[in-house]
Amino acid sequence: MHFRRFFLGAVASVPMLAMMAGAAHAQAMAPAAAKSFIQQSGDKLVAIVNGDGTQRQKATELRDLVNQIVAVDQVGDYVLGRYNHVATPAQKQQFLTLFHQLLSYNITYQIKAYKGVSFTVNKATQQGNDVLVDTTVTAPDKSPADVGWVVEQDKGQPKIIDVIVAGTSLRITTRNDYAGVITDNGGQVSALLSAMQNQITKISSSQ
Repeated sequence: MHFRRFFLGAVASVPMLAMMAGAAHAQAMAPAAAKSFIQQSGDKLVAIVNGDGTQRQKATELRDLVNQIVAVDQVGDYVLGRYNHVATPAQKQQFLTLFHQLLSYNITYQIKAYKGVSFTVNKATQQGNDVLVDTTVTAPDKSPADVGWVVEQDKGQPKIIDVIVAGTSLRITTRNDYAGVITDNGGQVSALLSAMQNQITKISSSQ
């Protein structure tokens, strides 16, 4: 099974913010505020990736940044989708634990590949309560990528809830990938948990 990586590895030229989350109780987000949020977040990301710290230091800083700008706690419920009603409480807890571990490993694993990344914020467009912020991401030896960040305001704080690349929602694609793994294994959530653990082991052993 091939997992799409949630951050830098999610799409060949997409940076680390490619994380998807479903935030509840959202309020309308102003385009200017969303654009400013993405600009600030992008600046912080670029500063970390292009900085002089060690790979371990960068990974720690990036995890902290992700926790600030993405609704990480909600993403598990979203990507597990309808299987939230099938998984046992223990399986749900294991899923969230593995999800966070997989996220952390992917961040660490992909840092070196994006040294020299740049991030340009373009326009912001209102979409109901959400705002789509268009950006251009450039990395050495890679073609510029047009990436859209969907931002929502949750409890007074802006959060990234989806990433759009080539017209494709990574939030929806990831949920479909996970559902496919479970469906292909007779509806067993345990199959997804095993696949996630195998992916973590594979990435860990290659570092």
